[in-house]
Amino acid sequence: MNLITHPVLFKTSIFGLSVLTTSITLANAREIAKQSVKDDAITLQSVVVTGSRKNIKSALEASAPVDIVSTTDLLETGESDLSKALAKLSSSATLPTSPGGGFSASIGAGIALRGLNSEQTLILINGKRRHTSAYFTRQTFAGARGSAGTDLSLIPISAVERVEILRDGAAAQFGSDAIAGVVNIILKSKDQGGGISYQAGIYSQGDGEQHKLNAWKGIKLPNDGSLTLALDVGKKDTISITNPDTRVFYGSKPNPKSKYQEHNTPYRKWNFGSPEVKDQINLSYNADLPLNDAIALYSFGTYGHRKAFGENFYEPPSTPGLLNQSEYFKDRYPDGRVPLSIVTIDDFALTIGAKAGDQKTGKVDAFATYGRNKVHTDQGNGINPSYGPDSQSGYSLGDNIFSQLNTGIDYSRNFSTSWLYSPIIFSAGALYRWEEYQQVAGNPIAYTRGPFYNPSPVSGVGVPPIYAGITNEDSRKINRDVYGAYIDAEADVIKSLNVGVALRSEKYSDFGTTTNGKLTLKYDFNPEFSLRGSASTGYRAPSLTQLGYSTYSVQTVDINGVWQDVQQRTLIAGSEAAKLLGGGELKPEKSTNYSLGLVWKPAKQTSLTLDAYQIDIHDRILLSDNITGSIVSNTFQGTEYSKINNVAFFNNLLDTRTRGAEFSLKHDLDLQQYGILKLNLAIAGNDNEITKVRNAVTSKGQVISSSLIAGRNTRSLIESAAPTSKVTTGLLWNLGDWSVNTAVRRYGKWKILNNTDPSLDQTFGEQWVADLDIGYKADRFVKGLKFNIGAVNLFNSFPDQTVSAAPYGVVKYTLNSPEGTYGTYLYARASHDF
Repeated sequence: MNLITHPVLFKTSIFGLSVLTTSITLANAREIAKQSVKDDAITLQSVVVTGSRKNIKSALEASAPVDIVSTTDLLETGESDLSKALAKLSSSATLPTSPGGGFSASIGAGIALRGLNSEQTLILINGKRRHTSAYFTRQTFAGARGSAGTDLSLIPISAVERVEILRDGAAAQFGSDAIAGVVNIILKSKDQGGGISYQAGIYSQGDGEQHKLNAWKGIKLPNDGSLTLALDVGKKDTISITNPDTRVFYGSKPNPKSKYQEHNTPYRKWNFGSPEVKDQINLSYNADLPLNDAIALYSFGTYGHRKAFGENFYEPPSTPGLLNQSEYFKDRYPDGRVPLSIVTIDDFALTIGAKAGDQKTGKVDAFATYGRNKVHTDQGNGINPSYGPDSQSGYSLGDNIFSQLNTGIDYSRNFSTSWLYSPIIFSAGALYRWEEYQQVAGNPIAYTRGPFYNPSPVSGVGVPPIYAGITNEDSRKINRDVYGAYIDAEADVIKSLNVGVALRSEKYSDFGTTTNGKLTLKYDFNPEFSLRGSASTGYRAPSLTQLGYSTYSVQTVDINGVWQDVQQRTLIAGSEAAKLLGGGELKPEKSTNYSLGLVWKPAKQTSLTLDAYQIDIHDRILLSDNITGSIVSNTFQGTEYSKINNVAFFNNLLDTRTRGAEFSLKHDLDLQQYGILKLNLAIAGNDNEITKVRNAVTSKGQVISSSLIAGRNTRSLIESAAPTSKVTTGLLWNLGDWSVNTAVRRYGKWKILNNTDPSLDQTFGEQWVADLDIGYKADRFVKGLKFNIGAVNLFNSFPDQTVSAAPYGVVKYTLNSPEGTYGTYLYARASHDF
């Protein structure tokens, strides 16, 4: 891991806010970009563009904390997807990495910063807003439940030049979603060269075999332009660390009249965890075509495809419903069944734009970005008895589709004044964003009654009512328009004091107008020591996924100590059914963000930063508990919803406050003939607190306690389910052709509360995880050839096992375990740069 700060090479323009650095002509920018970037013993040159407009030489000079992650850093984590690699490198980042069941584990969770949800972190590609996933995380992940984050695993690592992580509230600069910070992914822009690598790995227990091929190529275009192509292709076998299913099937005594006797089913050990992934391919391009010294066209895009096969909870032949079916259904699944969630994701994004102008008249960046994410789900090993003995066992459960169009125009110019120490770096712009969310119904066999349906409790054909799917009732399409404008200015008022202000106003077609601002200050006491701080407001409208999602499924829940399958429906917030239980119309989140930090550079090769922050969120959007029991049955009795006995819906019942601090220390040591040593230490800790709780009021005027909607478990997901602290350390040693990279992460304690039984509350202890990567450059044999071997979780560290091991005593680890649930991952990689 190497998060060393780097000098600035060029200027770029960002959507909604031109987060600008050095102001140079396009011609000069092309000449600088052509220069080879050479690593000396101490400093890796790169570009810092996110978080400051000033002509800075390193991230340490920015008014807010920014981390820089290089491609080498990402590869040396041993991870094959971008989101997991970033979570290991940044102490501020969180990402669910533990078993998530059949469907949930097939959807890439979004990365989150500063202990908040992934939707409160904005993702940019080359400074342009990235679209989110069409599906949200429904499982009980800290920082993820109810969030439709951006799936970074669909972006090839080989396409990435670097990643810049701005750890500061930036909604006034970048727009909605930047409450916790910004992750800006900069793609390679090369007119020559290329590289290819192949990595294979397996977990120490013998499962989870993975293969990944990465490649990129730079191509020269006319007028000193460039085109960079990249891809990755891979697959992964299923991973599972579970306890055997010890349930007794067909009771304790065999039934002599039945040919289906109690037997040792092959599903005593069933998989639960990371699904099998096939047909994964990610593609990208990044192009720049200058027309002359003042005008340039640019475009970039990505395409990602992935198909995952996730195993759900095993249903033995004695499962209520299957047991009551006629014999031909038992013949189909004589040993019971493991329902499969087969999830296919297709994702693409395209950006086109033009930059024009010069330093005297100002520079203009006009662009348009379109992105689309489609999640298609099929049921495998399915059954709907009401369609008869020849009914399908595989069928579509429907599609979730999210589309987004971003357009904007940015103008920037430096204005010299006699009363300020430096010119005013001014930027202004206008934007338009269109978003659409669509649910497409699945095959009717997933949610309707067939011709063999008989409600008789004796024959019971079709009595367990289907298993999952988007129904015709759920099928819908909703959209919104967002118009906005911003101004931004930054200058050195005096030699030692930099001041930045930003103001942004946006109008939502469904939530009205909002205006937010930000003030940043940085004071340099001397070249070695600085103070920096910011104050800002933020605004996040509910995502269209949160507004438009509803579906039917069967959830496995604990009812009076017995795990049972119940009908579950996620209701649209503000719908008639939701209002009967106190679910009102969703409101936007509003936030305030304060930060204060220091930067100390006691020596040329040493830097230390410390930043403290507080984030207050009013009307925080969260997904409710799965509400069950008499409150549901009594409320829905006599209504068209009477068959529903488990519901969830989005709400705004809680306000929260997040306080934290982040520390980093970097030191480079030149050992002369013994090589170069780079050391990094980062510590992040935060405390999340629910500051206000509002009771719900039903459409009939009845007051419902918020504890029934946001129970002890949901509240613990906010306040205690994430580790109290995260420490990342890295030591990179280079000597000649050899490199040794070690990384150690420490996760603090965390706690999960049970909704109904406090005796099942559990505090999980701290965990240490160590990685090792050893590299050898084989230039003496083939120029550009390199070999790496490594281990993720070298010492086979595991988190504490869950006390309940629910359901059925099978699951060893909770979904909130930060990492390590699969044990040690061993890998080898061969790469060739040309």
